[in-house]
Amino acid sequence: MLIFPPNSWLRLAVAFVVSAGCLAAPVRAQTVDLSGAHRNFKNGESRPAFWDLHKTAEAGVAEAQHWLGLLYDRGRGVAQDRKTALQWFRKAAEQGYSEAQRVVGVYLQEGKAVRGDIDAAAGWYQKAAAQNNAKALRNLGQLYVQGRGVGQDFLKAAELFQRAADLGNAKAMGNLGYLYYFGKGVRRDQARASALFAEAASAGLDKAKYNLGFVYFHGEGVPRDLAAAAYHFGQAAEGGNSDAQLMLSRMYLLGEGVETDMAKAYYWALLGAVQKPSLAEWHFDKLRGQLSARQRERIRAQSRAWNPKG
Repeated sequence: MLIFPPNSWLRLAVAFVVSAGCLAAPVRAQTVDLSGAHRNFKNGESRPAFWDLHKTAEAGVAEAQHWLGLLYDRGRGVAQDRKTALQWFRKAAEQGYSEAQRVVGVYLQEGKAVRGDIDAAAGWYQKAAAQNNAKALRNLGQLYVQGRGVGQDFLKAAELFQRAADLGNAKAMGNLGYLYYFGKGVRRDQARASALFAEAASAGLDKAKYNLGFVYFHGEGVPRDLAAAAYHFGQAAEGGNSDAQLMLSRMYLLGEGVETDMAKAYYWALLGAVQKPSLAEWHFDKLRGQLSARQRERIRAQSRAWNPKG
């Protein structure tokens, strides 16, 4: 998912304009203030942000080009147009703007507005990763895990995930946790995996919250603690993680770490079934006859009104 980047700086000088791949004649240096466009974007005033960014992007400012690409990508202040978005991302990427380089990689990997090209995607990730772009480091690490666009290399993936994790990327922490959990590219260390899952969970990553519940449930890398497992499954379930919803349903059904509660078991099974209906069948089979028709209808109404937190 594309994320609007933080305003790393507010003012910069524009000395040259690049056109048709050649360096144009120098233009008078000017100071560009992007704070107004950033403020308008944050306040939901996308149209004023669009015009401010468009003018500045046309002047050749890489960061403005990237932001303008984001507006076209999301359809904010302008009709959504992924092809035009990619054109602006490329302009910024070719000037060395690391987040634009990463986004061009995402477009190529996913085949968004362009024919998919995983080799080219890997190349753009490498350019951004060389600038310590945390998301690009993780994107490239995933390709090394999968062996797509690059040769499969778990050791290299672990190195990239570690660099991204050191920069605070929660998803990379979770990815690195998997490598430690399974012993891929690193010595198997379930305690280290659990610590990484905990760090990623504290950053708000629902998948990591589920993983943390999983290791507490099985006592892998941490002492077995069903109450702690139920807590972490509950945190992930509230965020919409279907695996956690079904595990929480099971725990309420069997009284594992929580008091048995058929109504809550049914509620979480209903929510988990939305994404994983086949896995929910076991829960519904065990719950058959445990609740009245009126109770089931009331809980179904509650589940329909549910929205994930976060």
